[in-house]
Amino acid sequence: MTDDLAARYEVLRAAAADVVHHQTPHDPPVPYTAELDELYRLLLADQGSATQVGTSAGPVDPTRFSLAFTDFRDDGSSAPYGLVELAAQLREDLAGDRGLGEHAPGEPDRDVHLSQVRALVIGQLLEEVAGRLAPGPAVGMAEAGRGLAELATKLSEQLINMTSV
Repeated sequence: MTDDLAARYEVLRAAAADVVHHQTPHDPPVPYTAELDELYRLLLADQGSATQVGTSAGPVDPTRFSLAFTDFRDDGSSAPYGLVELAAQLREDLAGDRGLGEHAPGEPDRDVHLSQVRALVIGQLLEEVAGRLAPGPAVGMAEAGRGLAELATKLSEQLINMTSV
């Protein structure tokens, strides 16, 4: 009886995973609800996935921390970047960037140009990033990535608007 129960449980678990993983490609998209998020969290818990900061105990929680950037500290330690902190850091970096035609003393008098195709591709990739950072199937109901998603969307729109598409 125990083997039969385990087999039935695995069939139910696989069906639940299909619901979570295949709910977004619909047209129009199925809204990401709290119920779907709870189902996703239960599936993660069942797999033994860690949801804490990246440590030897488990992976980084993508709802709160960047998977691509590491915060290297002055004391030699490192930790994952929090999404909220990363958005603020990137905005600060962009605010200090020079505009077209602005050159610091000693810099060459030239501007970097992107082809329309490259700008379009980068813009589309940024749209994908925004979709993966905003609350939804990729990160659940978490709000921490919303700032990065908004920044990626803004930069995407700027790049795509620079093209003739």
